[in-house]
Amino acid sequence: MSKRSIKILAAPETNLFLFAFLLNFVYEVWQAPYYEFYGSPSLADKINDLTHCTFGDGVIILLSSWIVSALVRSRDWVLYPTWKLTFLFTSIGLLITLVIETYRVNVSKVYGVPVLAVPILGMSFLAVIQWIILPPFILYLAYRHILGYPKNRA
Repeated sequence: MSKRSIKILAAPETNLFLFAFLLNFVYEVWQAPYYEFYGSPSLADKINDLTHCTFGDGVIILLSSWIVSALVRSRDWVLYPTWKLTFLFTSIGLLITLVIETYRVNVSKVYGVPVLAVPILGMSFLAVIQWIILPPFILYLAYRHILGYPKNRA
């Protein structure tokens, strides 16, 4: 494997997006029956919707990471994730999700949430739970994976 490939694979953003995509896809599949789009006529439509949502979750994780990186002035904060940084990372992702989900459900009406809706916001409680549980786990998996690269061992 080339040095450039290793550098890309060891980057915090690569690891965060990879684990965000994998974990969020599983979560999206589990919560899909609670959303209106689950009634799509074909499996291909459902997979397309789930993949679209999962990709968006990965982008939100990257945005959260970049905001934390800007605040601490280092992309390597992922290697030293304090409780404060983990809380900040998770909170930023949750806030972005609250804004996007509320817009998509109430303004653009892209999809509806027939059950388990948060009062006033109209978005699903499942999305809130997702953004409380998954970001710290994604951060931990990325941290452990990055440490597997020789130059990053502590």
